[in-house]
This record gives sequence, structure tokens and C-alpha cells, in this order.
Amino acid sequence: MARILVLDGHSAAALAVTRSAGRAGHWVSVGANRGLFAATALSRYCSTRLEYPVSTSEPEAFVESVLEFVRAQAIDLVIPITDWTLGPLSAHRERFVELSRVTMPSQEALEFASDKYRTIKLAESLGIGVPGTLLVESTGDLSQFQRGPFPVVVKDRFSVRWTAGRAVFGSVAYAYAPPELEDKVADRVRAAGDVLIQEFTSGIGLGFSCFMIGGQAFLPFQWQRIREVDPRGSASSARKSVPLDSSLVSLSVKLIREIGFEGIAMVEYKKTADGRLILMEINGRPWGSIGLPVASGIDYPRHLIEWSLQGNLPPQEISYRTNVTCRRVVGELTHLSNIRAGRPANWPGAYPNFWSSLFTMAVPWLPGMCYDDVWLSDLRPGIAGIRNWFQARLKSKP
Repeated sequence: MARILVLDGHSAAALAVTRSAGRAGHWVSVGANRGLFAATALSRYCSTRLEYPVSTSEPEAFVESVLEFVRAQAIDLVIPITDWTLGPLSAHRERFVELSRVTMPSQEALEFASDKYRTIKLAESLGIGVPGTLLVESTGDLSQFQRGPFPVVVKDRFSVRWTAGRAVFGSVAYAYAPPELEDKVADRVRAAGDVLIQEFTSGIGLGFSCFMIGGQAFLPFQWQRIREVDPRGSASSARKSVPLDSSLVSLSVKLIREIGFEGIAMVEYKKTADGRLILMEINGRPWGSIGLPVASGIDYPRHLIEWSLQGNLPPQEISYRTNVTCRRVVGELTHLSNIRAGRPANWPGAYPNFWSSLFTMAVPWLPGMCYDDVWLSDLRPGIAGIRNWFQARLKSKP
């Protein structure tokens, strides 16, 4: 069995990957930024922990720390989970060639998939529905903005970009009137150099994932969002597996293939009331809700490890279980916390009600329900994550 280092132990995807690798019999170490709470390191499948320099403020020191650990522990495979670590490792990928394999796409594919504006323009050229998007590089560019209905989305072009050896974190915000839009755009242009303005799209959240190798899609999987951490738009706190939609599969595979991506990837859409599919994002790394396909019968991390180490191709397709609901407790708690404040002023369309949501979410288990974080066979990460959630909120109170 292999010796594997899973990075970004603070993330939900890292926990899913660690559990998958451990159940397959691999020796697993979990890495995380020094001083950051990382529930994954508490998993029964984690043999040892690596605390490295903060990758987003000390990328060079982070890479050196990982290299030193790889040498000392004879690591066979490094699995970066988030953009926090993917960026620095990709910039130094040649230093790992003689030491260990690293699961990441080519530099070109990584740069393309990370660039939300390039992705939107490519999708548009392929006939995929996209929200109206304007790239703004100065407040003067706002003159090109066709004043449509508010709110509009003010979104960074990259979730993380690297400037002068430090990370500039992306953000997503909403503007409800022209003065607010000008302020938010000016703030992000100062911080990041440019920003995207997008029309607001409401609808049902749908996701697709697959394992792309040599331009061929393996292990297609589809899901539908049930609840989002932030009801205005964010990662999901609960979602369910659904049957494949041939149109959605075709569009997604075409986009991933055109980028030149290899590995596991996901694409998310909003399905509007009139049935149109509108692209929201593409993600070329393990995503936060990857526990759902694993619970439904498609163990992406296990196939990724086997392909990375041995070149084994995954099955073309697996008949996965549908109507499996997967929840993340800390995400559900944050969802309730967000909607407790009530519907935002000027918010278009529906918004969840606190009491009905609480009643629905209070049912801890139904047939076909599982959890990303809380496993009876591996309790410590989930319980520690819930405890940390409450402690963080108590500390934030004045």
C-alpha cells in the first residue's frame, strides 16, 4: 500500500479523501496550515500530522516544508485539495518529479479552470448558457455596464490569486443599487486588480462530476442541491444524488475536455424556471461535496489514487444510487445562522424560512441520508468540527 499526504486538512474534501484512502489500506498523513483547526487530522485514518507554514502567506516556506516531509516519510503521493496549496505546488511541480507524485492537472489546464472569466467566455463559445458577465479593471469600466435589474453579483475572477508571494483571496458579494455597486467594485479592483460583474441567476442548483482522462469522461455523476450554507449562493450544506441528464452531461464533458483537463472535476449550474442551464462554476480539484458520490457508490478519491500511482483506468460508468442525501452538520448550522437574520432587503425570489428549515433539518436521519462529517465509524472529526463551530461563534460575540 502507498504512503499518502493529504493537504488542506481544514477542508471537507480532505476528510473524504483521507477516509477513502485509509479504508483502501493506505498509510495517510494529513497536512494543514500551522495553527489552523483541521478536523481531518483527528480521523482514525490519519497516521500522523504535518503542520506547515501558512501556504497563502509563506508559499515558498510551505513548499519547502512539504518537500522535507515527503523525503523524510517516503511519501508516494501528495494530494492538494484547495487552491491554497495547488498554486504553490504547481509553481514548483518539477521539484517533486524525482520524489513523489502530486495529483494536479497540467499548469495550463489549472490556470484555465481557475480563471472564471476565461471559463465563462469559453462556455459561451461552446453554446453553454452563462450569466451576463462584465470584466471590470477600473471603475471607469462601469460605464459599459448595462443597467439591468438588481441585485447583481460582484465576483472575483479567481478564488485565489498570487501577488508578490502572497495570496489575494477572492470574494462574492451582491450589490442592490448603483452606489453600492460602485463601492464594491472599487474595493475589489484595489485589492485584486479586476473583478467580474454578473447578472443574478436564480434556480435549482445542479452539479455534474466525472473523471476525465485523455479526453474521455469516466464515472459520470450528478446531484441536486437541497440547501446552501448561504442561501444567497455558496457551497451546499445538503445535496442529493439524481439520475444523469444527457444534456447536462454533454455540455459538461465538452467544457472540461476543451480546457484540456485531466483528473476529477465538477461543473455546477443553475436550472432556471424556464428550464435553461446556466453555468455557475467549474472546479478542477476535489470539491467540498465529494462525499456524496462516495456515499452513492462512486469513490472518486480511490480511483484518483489508483490512477495516479498505477495508471489504472476507472470503470467507464457505475450505476450509482440515486436519492442519497448527504448533509454536513457545520454547513447546516451555518445555513440556519444565516437565515435567522431574515430575508435580505430587496432580495429577489424565494428565501428560506427559519422555523420551517429548522423543523426539516431537525430530523437527524431518514432512509438514504448520510453525513459528510459525522460518521459513527470515525466520530472524532465530525464532533470536533461541531464543537469548533460553536466555540468560534462564542468567541466572536462582543
